[in-house]
Amino acid sequence: MGNRILSIAANTFRETVRNKILYVILAFALLVIGLSWFLADLSVGELTRIIADIGLASTHVFGVVMAVFIGITLVSQEVERKTIYLILSRPVPRWEFVVGKALGLSLTLALTTLVMSATLFLVHAGYGREPEIGIFIASAGIYMELVALTCLASLFSTFTTPVLSAMFTLSMFLIGHVSGDLMVFGGRASSRAMQAGSKILYYALPNLENFNWKNDVVYGKVRSAGVILGASGYLLCYFAAVLCVACLLFSRKDLK
Repeated sequence: MGNRILSIAANTFRETVRNKILYVILAFALLVIGLSWFLADLSVGELTRIIADIGLASTHVFGVVMAVFIGITLVSQEVERKTIYLILSRPVPRWEFVVGKALGLSLTLALTTLVMSATLFLVHAGYGREPEIGIFIASAGIYMELVALTCLASLFSTFTTPVLSAMFTLSMFLIGHVSGDLMVFGGRASSRAMQAGSKILYYALPNLENFNWKNDVVYGKVRSAGVILGASGYLLCYFAAVLCVACLLFSRKDLK
């Protein structure tokens, strides 16, 4: 079982890293991160803070684009190329296919996030003459958020078209950064039904702010690496459930 999943993951990783569109997105991200050096000279304020702000924001935005782009192709690309029939004709359970694909996509995102964060680290250190380890901590949070979005995109791709999958995933990205406010506003509601509903939505929807540590780096309040452990636990629990639902839906999907 483990060998089959790892084989699917490795094959998915090889396919995605060869995708030219992925390289175009990554090139734009690196260009913006590099330009932050020059933008800092044109701005008023603490220059290293501006570089960190622009660089982490670029890593975040372009990472989300990559996660959505590669996540929505989980099923559609394999169906279009007819390779899914070859894979499933072998003794490969459908859930192993979904998990293996998600793992492979996560490895691709790990590589691209590492490239962007390392570039930002070098630009920041070159300008400020002082390395900022917090960039890698914030980038780890960004990466975990991208893995979460990939799992959601994989879920949506099992039952709808790539366009709708992208729309749903981007919607969850936006909602995930304001889901914490649901609990606050729901607690102020006079109706108990509204309060209960807000709590249900809060726990059902992803809370992507758990991975957002960019401002801590920008304003010099770098968190310790221990914060990664707590966020990893949340990611493992919540999005393991998402993948379980994706596997269930895909197991019932008619591929004819």
